[in-house]
Amino acid sequence: MLNNHLAILRTGFLFFLFSGIISPASAQKQSYPKGYYQFPIRPGLSNSLAGGLGDLRTNHFHAGVDIRTQQVEGLPVYAAAEGYVFKVAVQRSGYGNVIYLRHPNGQTTVYGHLQKFSDSLAAYVRNEQYKKQTFEIDLFPEPGKYAFRKGELIALSGNTGGSAGPHLHFEIRDSRDNYLNPLFFGFNEIKDVTPPKFVALAVRPLDINGRVNGKFDRQAYSPVRQKDGTFVIPATITASGMIGLELMAHDMMTGTGFRYGLQCIEIKMDDNEVFAYNMEIFPNAATRDYNNLIDYETEQETGQRYLKCYVPDGNVFNLYKTGAYKGKIFIADTLVHQVKIKVFDSYENSSVLVFKIKGETESQPLPLYDTEVKPEWIQTEISGNTLKVRAKYYRSPLPLATFYVDGKEVKKSPDLYENESAVFLADLREYMPDSVQIGNTMARTYLRAKISPGRIASYKGNRWSIDFQETSLFDTLYITGQQNYNALTVNDKGTPLRDNITITFRPEETPANKDRSGIYRYTGYSYRYLGGVWKGDEITFKTKELGTFVIQKDTIPPRVRLVEHSKKRVRAYIGDGMSGIDRFTALINDQWILMNYEAKTGLIWSEKLDETQLFEGELTLEVTDGAGNSTILQTDLVEPVIAPKKRKRK
Repeated sequence: MLNNHLAILRTGFLFFLFSGIISPASAQKQSYPKGYYQFPIRPGLSNSLAGGLGDLRTNHFHAGVDIRTQQVEGLPVYAAAEGYVFKVAVQRSGYGNVIYLRHPNGQTTVYGHLQKFSDSLAAYVRNEQYKKQTFEIDLFPEPGKYAFRKGELIALSGNTGGSAGPHLHFEIRDSRDNYLNPLFFGFNEIKDVTPPKFVALAVRPLDINGRVNGKFDRQAYSPVRQKDGTFVIPATITASGMIGLELMAHDMMTGTGFRYGLQCIEIKMDDNEVFAYNMEIFPNAATRDYNNLIDYETEQETGQRYLKCYVPDGNVFNLYKTGAYKGKIFIADTLVHQVKIKVFDSYENSSVLVFKIKGETESQPLPLYDTEVKPEWIQTEISGNTLKVRAKYYRSPLPLATFYVDGKEVKKSPDLYENESAVFLADLREYMPDSVQIGNTMARTYLRAKISPGRIASYKGNRWSIDFQETSLFDTLYITGQQNYNALTVNDKGTPLRDNITITFRPEETPANKDRSGIYRYTGYSYRYLGGVWKGDEITFKTKELGTFVIQKDTIPPRVRLVEHSKKRVRAYIGDGMSGIDRFTALINDQWILMNYEAKTGLIWSEKLDETQLFEGELTLEVTDGAGNSTILQTDLVEPVIAPKKRKRK
């Protein structure tokens, strides 16, 4: 049961391996004092959530909870407990306007996407913005300088930063800055009696000998809900070797149409537990490691987020309790095995999925052919430590693939046939072929080098090179790369990175105006500006994502539309279609004034240091994009327009 798992996890199982965060020796039972915190918005009233701890989001697990405000801004936000402002920040994206309160119990509560801070805190932030002449700012006031009692107004709710609509983002963190689940603290404002829902299950081979339904390929299934509320997969799955389960399931809270992450997953095969996952606590310092815990390739291709129900290589989280194979399933018999997956939410509502896996230890016999049919095409892809080569429609009395490795030849028969293709598998830990010949058709693999995680390393090619930090990789990276004129493709977008790598690239033709040319990452439907620094004919840039990188020129300055330039206020809409807005500055008679920015709408607006004073003189507004193009507007300030009062009808 969930309570048993929580008891195990809270007594030391759940820890994080980064030094200084949580270690096995220092892990202590988590306590969730009921009543210590009050609900931070509309306390005592029925509330609902738009997001919970552990929701699967782009590049991260969601931290804390998103409390709905029914599309309204400006609701009072209260201190959840007595405390002082440890940190206050203003950000373009992320949490927008955000407050961090430190409490006597050592924990911290976080309040994000705020519209306004309380008066005293707002004045402090505004003074510091003017002093440093910046809109975005991180501030750490002297402890106790801005203290609040439990239930005291600290801000108004809003929609600032990276929010997709008005709501309050609320977190509770422990003394080591780990995220805790706020729903464990006994807030009666949230009710939930709705169980989670299974959406899809995928089964994939995890080594060169793994097979699913006779294929070396990931297979996806749609669970079917039964009348009693359980879920099944009607067809029996056949498998052999080492396989892994990947799950797409959501919590469905009462009274909302939103989908949430799961609190707990437990998997049993033949009534023996092989995997347990619990999202009770995780560290702020490494939320990007989420990309290693989901099927990142599928997420990049389809947007669907499957959680791996096994411990992947390179994992540093300890959200798991597993058996000998770290949650992976090894099938070495021909028996029928029953698998039961049970998922829980934070309120212990649960759902069950049941299906069968039949073992197949004997390889499927390869078909025999009397005549040879040349492959229509040859496709290569990397799956874990295995190179998979597919030769479409290839048929031969003596089918062979010749792998070329540093001038030597390695010959292989097909490992299997699938989807009318002969499939050849190569273990990249043993050899890395640079090309393969099947029949009289030759194909390059573009394999360049093998880079191990956890160390500083580099690869240097003819016109491009990569430098790796100790923290760049989750797992061993088999570098593939090819250059096409002024574009460079390194592996594919389905391979995750933990941290930055540095790429230096010398294009075939150097742009005439390098100062306005930079690197853009192409995703297949859009370009995202990365920038870069030119040195001679080479450009160097950093990236946390692999894929295709293109040099493009941006000589178009940002768009600026001034909508008000009165002595009372200044407002304008700004935007840029390529490299994006980098910075903006407003001066009145050469004196800097604060311009707030809402990136979602492109609106900037002035905020005076002294609201009682009118602006006087000439306004200069300069907006600069990432490529360095600027738009400058200069105009005299005018008297504010006072709308006439409406006359009452008799």
